[in-house]
Amino acid sequence: MTAVDLDLTFVYPWLKFAHILLAIVAVGFNFSYAILIRRASREPQHMGHVLRSVKLLDDRFATPAYVLLPVPGLAMVFIGGWDIADLWILASLVLYGVLVVIGLFMYSPALRGQIAALDASGPDSVEFRSLTTRGNAVGGVIALIVVVIIGLMVLKPTL
Repeated sequence: MTAVDLDLTFVYPWLKFAHILLAIVAVGFNFSYAILIRRASREPQHMGHVLRSVKLLDDRFATPAYVLLPVPGLAMVFIGGWDIADLWILASLVLYGVLVVIGLFMYSPALRGQIAALDASGPDSVEFRSLTTRGNAVGGVIALIVVVIIGLMVLKPTL
């Protein structure tokens, strides 16, 4: 083994650790939103606090973790000798792109809209209920995509 081989052997597990830790943070926070919002729906007086907390968690923890996830992931592909064209890697990257678009252009605006509608008209307004339904649906799609990506990462299917 050369010095470069030893360095890469040392670096790869740390990249894997970082990738898994970022995934745990991103996915863990995302999955907690549904629980928090569901609980607040039973106690509407707390909905504003919960939605603002979800937005804070999303902005400060989940989204940065999702943004950083490809860094160690792609580094592992290149250092570990994986082929980026492998089905599980390529499909994960495509789904990740879809996830980013949905998060930025559908989930985040729905969440901001929910907070604004709640402040303006309360939890029983048509606008708030409509945005809540949209947010729940989009959140479900995000959860499904995330679960598929995790499955691809763990199972590494090939053609």
